[in-house]
Amino acid sequence: MRKLFDRQLEKATDDTGHVDLDTLGRLVAAAYEEVEQDRARTDRSIELMVGELMEFQVGLQAEIKRQTGKLRLSQERLRTQNTRFATALENMAQGLAMFDRHERLVVCNQQYLEMYSLPRRFGRRGTSLTAIIKARIVAGTSAGNDPKAYLEERLAAARDGLSSSATHHLNNGRVVSVSHRAMPDGGWVTMHKDITELHNMQAELAFQAYHDPLTELPNRNLFYQRLGLAFETLPPGGSFAVLCLDLDGFKAINDSMGHAAGDNLLRQVAARLRHCLGDGGTVGRMGGDEFAVLLPGATDDSATALAKQILEEIRRPFEIDAHAVLVGVSIGIAMAPRDGGGPDRLLQNGDLALYSIKRGRRGGQRFFAPDLAGAISDRSRLERDLRHALAGDELELHYQPVLDLTSRTITGFEALLRWHHPTAGMILPADFIPLAEELGLIAPIGEWAIHEALAEAAQWPSGQRIAINVSPVQFERGNLVGVVVDALAASGIAHERVELEITESALLAATGTNIEILKQLRGLGLGIALDDFGTGFSALSYLLDFPFDKLKIGGPFVAGDDGSRAAIVLGAVADIGRRMGIRTTVEGIETAAQLDRVCDMGFAEAQGFLIANPMPREAVHRLLRMSDAAPAAPRRGPERRATGAMRGT
Repeated sequence: MRKLFDRQLEKATDDTGHVDLDTLGRLVAAAYEEVEQDRARTDRSIELMVGELMEFQVGLQAEIKRQTGKLRLSQERLRTQNTRFATALENMAQGLAMFDRHERLVVCNQQYLEMYSLPRRFGRRGTSLTAIIKARIVAGTSAGNDPKAYLEERLAAARDGLSSSATHHLNNGRVVSVSHRAMPDGGWVTMHKDITELHNMQAELAFQAYHDPLTELPNRNLFYQRLGLAFETLPPGGSFAVLCLDLDGFKAINDSMGHAAGDNLLRQVAARLRHCLGDGGTVGRMGGDEFAVLLPGATDDSATALAKQILEEIRRPFEIDAHAVLVGVSIGIAMAPRDGGGPDRLLQNGDLALYSIKRGRRGGQRFFAPDLAGAISDRSRLERDLRHALAGDELELHYQPVLDLTSRTITGFEALLRWHHPTAGMILPADFIPLAEELGLIAPIGEWAIHEALAEAAQWPSGQRIAINVSPVQFERGNLVGVVVDALAASGIAHERVELEITESALLAATGTNIEILKQLRGLGLGIALDDFGTGFSALSYLLDFPFDKLKIGGPFVAGDDGSRAAIVLGAVADIGRRMGIRTTVEGIETAAQLDRVCDMGFAEAQGFLIANPMPREAVHRLLRMSDAAPAAPRRGPERRATGAMRGT
């Protein structure tokens, strides 16, 4: 400012040194005005700068706040994601472990630690793979018997940089599926799933597919496979034996003591067969009470020795429900390759040798011989002929009269099946009904018999009843109720004149279902009779399950003398029927003494040779025409025996 004033003073002084005060005042005023203008400009600039700074500060603070919010949101999202990841990691059904390229643990979940019985410290970040594997070896959750080899194999699998999947059977009995996935940075992640239950289930299903569930022996399929393998590996000049076995007397035990007892017996038989064979071959259950034995490297002598050992073992008493039970066994033996060059032929010839023993109704053993081949052709011929019997009108019904013991009159007939073979003559049911059931022909044959019997009975006097036997197989494979309804409608016979006879074996299988079928038939107005009463298992319980209209008993119970145990049972059945209001019938009456005895016991009806043989329909019509004039059957008199076939034979 001093310099500025000096310049202004200099400008206001003339040459004489005189100062022009007016000029000086104007200069000073102009200077001050300029200074004020500069100050104003400066202040304005400062104001602008301050405004810009303030605006920048506000913007900066807003940006800082915005970025802080984004950071906070990102942190919150990261925390949420970490929480979710941790939750997902710990709630996975599988074990997970991630390692870096230095073979150090990055992360693992609790399932991984628990799966391999690892202490919690082995789940810390940075734990080496080697330490983890060694800890697994100590915990017993490694695989194999060589710890060093297992460690090297696991480290090599981790270092090869390849993705893979494998199943590991751990030493503690667990089975684990491991999925190994390599990562680009050299690390890897593994997923571990405990598949023990699935593995066991698959093993169980595989076992069930090739083993009999009752005895746990190889079933027919597995036995056949091993038989085929025996042929494939048979050395030149070598041989082996197949023994086909069938129990003697099993059906009687199964029927009298029940299926549970029969199953128990089969399990014990299987155990004895395994004991006889040891580790030297295969014993299989082929179905029912049939077994087979494959004896590798056998000769005739060693096969005979094994057969004798089996015979002795099976003949020893079995303990079933605190009872000593005796059964026998028949054994057919076929030698390979002498008796067959393949599984089918060898088994067929072994069965043929077995069949020859069963046909003679004796236990024992027998080797296959070529002269037995005719027997199987006979059976095949019988099967073929039976398939054509129904279509060829070769089947017919015979009718056995039923005598009312009070009125001494014939009140009905039981329809009995016969097969009139074109060349073999009359064949009785015992010789073809089991075959018909085996071939699945019993349902159409039974349907034909029901229609035929009702159509025939509809022509008889209204007081005559008709009884028809129903096979247990018809309950399982045939529409029994529908068949009966159709036959009733087609014949027009009064429903109350029809009676269906079943055996206890029909109730042993699928009891609830069969009882329901019986109730439906009873609802149609038909009578239901329980045949062969007392020869099955828990017969008395059936009287509680279903209100039978009739009980039929016969066979050995009738043949006993007065005072015998059989006679006591016979009298008890008569008393049961009388007390429960159930009509009772005795079959197999062959003598007048037997007739007198059952009359005295109070039985209502009787059948048997003494009364009449089963007869064809023409004889029935003659008998009915003469019935009014015929005298009543004698109550007492000399014994006589009629000729003819027993019921069902």
